[in-house]
Amino acid sequence: MPKTLPRLPGVRRDVRRSAVRAALAVTAAATLTAAGFTMASTGARAADGDVATSVLADLTISDVPAAGLDAFNGVFGTAGSPPNGGLDNGDLSDPSGVLNYLTVRGQAVARTNAEAAKNWAQAQASGFTLSLNERDFLAVGSLDAYAECIPAPIGPLALAYARTDSNTIGVLGRQVPTGTTQIEVTGAELGAAGVSTATLTIQYDQFEDPSGGGYQPQSSARAGLDITISGVLRDEEGRELYNGPLVDVELGHVDVTCDGTTSPPVTTPPPTSPPPTTIPPTSPPPTSPPPTTVPPTSPPPTTIPPTSPPPTTIPPTSPPPTTIPPTSPPPTTIPPTSPPPTTIPPTSPPPTTPPPTRPPTPTPTPTPTKPGPSHEPDYGYGHGYGDH
Repeated sequence: MPKTLPRLPGVRRDVRRSAVRAALAVTAAATLTAAGFTMASTGARAADGDVATSVLADLTISDVPAAGLDAFNGVFGTAGSPPNGGLDNGDLSDPSGVLNYLTVRGQAVARTNAEAAKNWAQAQASGFTLSLNERDFLAVGSLDAYAECIPAPIGPLALAYARTDSNTIGVLGRQVPTGTTQIEVTGAELGAAGVSTATLTIQYDQFEDPSGGGYQPQSSARAGLDITISGVLRDEEGRELYNGPLVDVELGHVDVTCDGTTSPPVTTPPPTSPPPTTIPPTSPPPTSPPPTTVPPTSPPPTTIPPTSPPPTTIPPTSPPPTTIPPTSPPPTTIPPTSPPPTTIPPTSPPPTTPPPTRPPTPTPTPTPTKPGPSHEPDYGYGHGYGDH
């Protein structure tokens, strides 16, 4: 089970991060060449004098042969704006090869802006997965980091926040909250053949300065995530193979100051020149006589009767109701249109008188003859039967 460890009293996050980063840098420098640290792409690192910077991912891996790790250091997704430098939509070209280890899900955003009214920086992604030894070593959910600074006369006012999924991360499949946590893993989980067991210490910080996600009266702001994982690796006999840092990941680091900004005044100040004074004229006053009151030439108002005639009672224009006889003619008795019945003689022909019946003619009596054969000569079963 993961064990959350309390932070040591009196140890500040900045001091701890500096010590860990220094140890990682020394370890990485043992195997990285000078060319590996060269960032040829514009904006790979924040330039000196930028008042707004954004780094989406900064990855450092220690050289730990026992764990199968090679030293690496690089950044991905950077932006920076000098004073009044305007918008920088960021460099996502990955010159150092961070994406060989770190998968960035969704749309990667790293941008800054510096104007007279305010400076701001932003970093966003849907999630991150760090793969080591062909295993998902670290998983981080969605990230939205933002910092802003408004100068005088409205400010200085600063705002910062770093929002993530449930404020938890995954380390080799274990859910880890913010703070310091220890977990026990096997060498098989690490993908390290020579390691039997390991104790990993995870330091997960989500920082916002100022905190609370609201404006505070200060002249700078910063936010982001810091994840440092160190480990004690042991062989099958329990002998210690390695004790030190493994990986360090900084995600969504945004940083702004109010330097170099000049907000327009809220109200227009009064003019500095004195107001104009009225100088009396030096010429003598006019000698014309005082004005006299001229009565109005228009006649006094008279009451004009209304031009509309007084109302009169107008009889109704509709004529009185009259009884209108029905337009249909009075009913008349119409004789039936069918003709009167007529006597039609029967259509059967008149009876006819049959001719007189004559007595039948006597049939002559045949003369007896010799009887003939009872059948045709060739009738029977078999050929030639009638020839006998």
